[in-house]
Amino acid sequence: MTSIVTGLFGRRREADLVVEHLVQEFAIPREQVQVHAADAEGNDARSAQDDTQEAPLSELGLPEAALRAYQEGSRKGGILVVAWVDDEHLDRALAAYREYGAEEPRAQQVESPAHEGADVERQIQLRAYFLWEEEGRPEGRDLEFWHRARQIEGSGHT
Repeated sequence: MTSIVTGLFGRRREADLVVEHLVQEFAIPREQVQVHAADAEGNDARSAQDDTQEAPLSELGLPEAALRAYQEGSRKGGILVVAWVDDEHLDRALAAYREYGAEEPRAQQVESPAHEGADVERQIQLRAYFLWEEEGRPEGRDLEFWHRARQIEGSGHT
């Protein structure tokens, strides 16, 4: 099984350290880790390497109370680190979040897709959406973004 591990950090340095720890110590692919913070207007903002990744904070399937707490924490300057972690590394990942000062790190199990194709299809769908967003939401070009997303996901680039 896979779990989404979340934790709010007070400083960017600690958030970066836990990301490095997850990627280097547990070999969690960087694509499975997102860093969320709020911009000056209070909107969800991510670092450059996170801009094209999966879903925005509101679409991660987190419980409503946790989502509100993270959004409020981000508005106050907190940095949320979200990672998809397999059961083998779950306890150690939570310990790393605590070690680097995360406020109440949590884990929530997520269901794996029924088959591998569903996961790939979802990745393509999300990638196409974010490409469309980056281009300013142009009308009538959905197939273009779909094909670009398929090329990106097929080549393994993130």
